[in-house]
Amino acid sequence: MPTGLEDELGDILQKARDGKSWSQKDLAQAVDLPLEELRRMERYDLIPPEAIIARLAKVLDLEGQALSAIARNAWHPKAPVPDPALDLVCLNVFMGTYPVKCYLLRCSATGEAAVVDTGANPEAIIQKAREIKVKPSKILLTHAHPDHAWGLDLLVREFQCPTWIDEREPRPQGTRDFQFVKDGEVIELGTLKVRALSTPGHTPGGVSYQVSRVILSGDTIFAGSMGRANSSWPDLYRSITETLFSFPDDTALHPGHGPATTVGEEKRHNPFFCGKS
Repeated sequence: MPTGLEDELGDILQKARDGKSWSQKDLAQAVDLPLEELRRMERYDLIPPEAIIARLAKVLDLEGQALSAIARNAWHPKAPVPDPALDLVCLNVFMGTYPVKCYLLRCSATGEAAVVDTGANPEAIIQKAREIKVKPSKILLTHAHPDHAWGLDLLVREFQCPTWIDEREPRPQGTRDFQFVKDGEVIELGTLKVRALSTPGHTPGGVSYQVSRVILSGDTIFAGSMGRANSSWPDLYRSITETLFSFPDDTALHPGHGPATTVGEEKRHNPFFCGKS
């Protein structure tokens, strides 16, 4: 995307409308805007004047300056400071033409490693694991959508390891060796303590994984936006504000799409949450 972010103005407007259960027509009427102009915004064909952005932000309960900065491509999150307790390799892969991120998490002290999500591209994970000479002992899934779980069978055959997932998620094809995680459960990875955080809303059983000052957050939050609430918009909002934002501001957030960010960056610059946390 031109901004480098997962979501542009059009995506944010759609997701904010979802939070109010509004149609495009409802929003256009609320801001006294021609419906076709709003449709063009949500198709990424139109960036409106500042006055229109301010009106949209007000009726959608978004922070106006933060929304404008994203619309104008004037904000990008500062990269998190790496945590020396762990090695985190981010793989930028594709499901067809759709960019996805998946991760190799490795304990710096012991070398034990885990895969976090498949990115629907298990071959890239296998190649990278061989390159850095690790054999992951665990596969941790944030949720079961195809871009995060497809290709699980290839990873299981290669690494011969179990897969962690929330019991409320559909079972991805590729293994029967599932470990069902609960909120707050600690998964040991070498000397690392990986804590499962229940973050539903995008899906019923969405999970984020927190280790030291890092959270692998799947599709719960994106830099400057939030995930799509396929399951529950209120649950997703609470997962962010009550769970992810309970961690210190310097905590890194590594999502399934778009750039890494931090809790503090999102509190200060995300139009859904700026000024509310």
